[in-house]
Amino acid sequence: MSLKQKLESVIQGASGTFGVAVKHLQTNETATINGERLFQLASTFKIPILATLYRDVQEGKISLTQRIKITEEDLVPGSGVIQQLDSGVEVTVKDLAMLMIIVSDNLATDRILKLVGTDETTSYMRELGLEKTYIRHSCWDLLSLSVGLKPEPYSQEALKRITAWKFDPNSIAFQSDPENNVGTPHDMAKLAELIATRKIISEDACEGMMEILFRQQFNSRLPYYLPPEAKVAHKTGTLASVVNDVGIIYLPYHKGMFTIAVLSEGNLTLEEGERTIGRLARVAYDHFLNS
Repeated sequence: MSLKQKLESVIQGASGTFGVAVKHLQTNETATINGERLFQLASTFKIPILATLYRDVQEGKISLTQRIKITEEDLVPGSGVIQQLDSGVEVTVKDLAMLMIIVSDNLATDRILKLVGTDETTSYMRELGLEKTYIRHSCWDLLSLSVGLKPEPYSQEALKRITAWKFDPNSIAFQSDPENNVGTPHDMAKLAELIATRKIISEDACEGMMEILFRQQFNSRLPYYLPPEAKVAHKTGTLASVVNDVGIIYLPYHKGMFTIAVLSEGNLTLEEGERTIGRLARVAYDHFLNS
């Protein structure tokens, strides 16, 4: 069976719709399923933000050691830990970047977006040749839209309505629309490849991004079925029935590494989506290991 056929056999019985892009970076063997289809990126959109941040650091616009004071108005619900800290705490830009990726901290993400710019992030993706990646909303705005609210500045009332988590399925947040935070498996896998192969910004910048991606704390998707010797640098994303993961997986025995981007929607349960992603990663891992 070809790699594509093996991947298709995994998603054949899944309740969700999946897009997959896999590429071995030494042999260039690739396989895609719905590779050019737009999907809601959920928190995998934090990888483009990370890349844009490190671009701006390289250009001297931002310092990773700069300290940012966190106030109540910065609060964003959902994943993360900074919201649990006392108001007024100061953290470095690098701290924000680390937390944005390894625990998917929404507050950290939105503070970085204030530094780099939402439109500027999309523009940088175009510079990198990622033509179907659109970053339109902050986490606060995306969560507001997902529960049927018009995005507005922070307020206790808006926070309460968002954290009721009554999702509006007709919201733009769940549409495969360029006015949403959307992208394709192909684009996301390409961004992972550019970082892994040190082809953007600088070698030091890519080393810094890889260091962060390797520290990912949510490991119930791509790494789930892999053996302990498999090294994985990745970023997950979840929003209602959207379950995603994008990363780079290193093979043992000098077999190289491969990128894998799995984006999905319509999963009946979170666990089903996660296990499907895990099986896709294992199928690709075994295929390349035995090639």
